[in-house]
Amino acid sequence: MKIVNRSLALLLALAVIAAAVILIIEVIAYRAGAHTAVVDWHRIYDWAARTSWGAWPIRTAGPVLAVIGLALLIAQIRRRRPERLAVASDSDATDAAITRRGVANTVRHAIDDLDGVSEARVEVRRRITVNARTRADQPMGEPDLVAHTARSAVDALQLRRPPTVSVHVATRER
Repeated sequence: MKIVNRSLALLLALAVIAAAVILIIEVIAYRAGAHTAVVDWHRIYDWAARTSWGAWPIRTAGPVLAVIGLALLIAQIRRRRPERLAVASDSDATDAAITRRGVANTVRHAIDDLDGVSEARVEVRRRITVNARTRADQPMGEPDLVAHTARSAVDALQLRRPPTVSVHVATRER
């Protein structure tokens, strides 16, 4: 969502800058005695003067702009997931946290150290999802070893509200 917000802010800023530059050019051209320079604003002004509030372009544009504005408002008000997960501490004065990427890297490195695991993917969202692959020629001792290792790695981080861990282990064929 952060990328969408930044992209929309960039587009809106560029539109405002372009409108301001065009306005400055038009004011200078009008003061210099020219009719128009970039935009034929006389024709737009005449169209606006003879168009009533009940005309179909106005009645169509109003609800469309209201829906777009409401969508932008909801996107900004909607609660986002925190980027950092709080770490438990003994003191209230200490505020420590670890990023979601840091949690994923910690769990992935713990699972990669297991014998028989050839690949591990870890996603940290509302819960931690681990997808591990083992090779057919190197069987693992216990199937629950990956789940136990992932939960131990999360417990070692001492998160204030640790997410649940979901583990899926698949065997890669040759």
